[in-house]
Amino acid sequence: MRALLSACFCFWATTVLLLGVDSFPVGDSSGEDELGDEPQTSSQEYSPQRACTGLFWGLHSTASGWKKELCKEQNACKGSMEMLVQNNLHLPKITPEDGCSYTGFQKETCLRRLSSGLYAYQAYLEYIDDAFSKTVQMSGSLWPRTRQLADILKSMMNNPDIVTMLPPVTQDMVSIKLREQKAWNITVIKFLILQDFISFLEKTARAFCRS
Repeated sequence: MRALLSACFCFWATTVLLLGVDSFPVGDSSGEDELGDEPQTSSQEYSPQRACTGLFWGLHSTASGWKKELCKEQNACKGSMEMLVQNNLHLPKITPEDGCSYTGFQKETCLRRLSSGLYAYQAYLEYIDDAFSKTVQMSGSLWPRTRQLADILKSMMNNPDIVTMLPPVTQDMVSIKLREQKAWNITVIKFLILQDFISFLEKTARAFCRS
């Protein structure tokens, strides 16, 4: 019965969160469809599933809102420099080898990739948080909640010690590189980070319900 309830909860949560995103694996979100109002939940006993669902929802909503604001105010949704910049960002990806696909799901391998990938977003999301805190009146920061989500996914592993994180010196190098960008590159970089992060969240939500 508990397994059935958990499966039903995951199905509901993912459906509400993604609103029409195709079955896993999914591509990058276009950001064109707005999420509806966040469902109200009564206070109940803590569970990783419930905590993760709330974090998925909040992060997806914030990132999508900031991306749309960027597109609206700075016309950054399309640009000839996108591929060049994207090749230099080295943003975290989920590949078939990570064990998160429907046909080749491996819980431990997938949770390891999801948590390590979310941790690897630190410098990128701190850059985004800093940029939007100065230009957009929207509540919530991405990185603190992303770190919390990564912590929860890591705690669900049998052997959480195998999760790898980028060393601080690497994070610092990424941060410096991002802040060295100028002019149009800044706009395109912010757009690409948000676009890839939204896609990573959507794939994480799909894979999470398999765990």
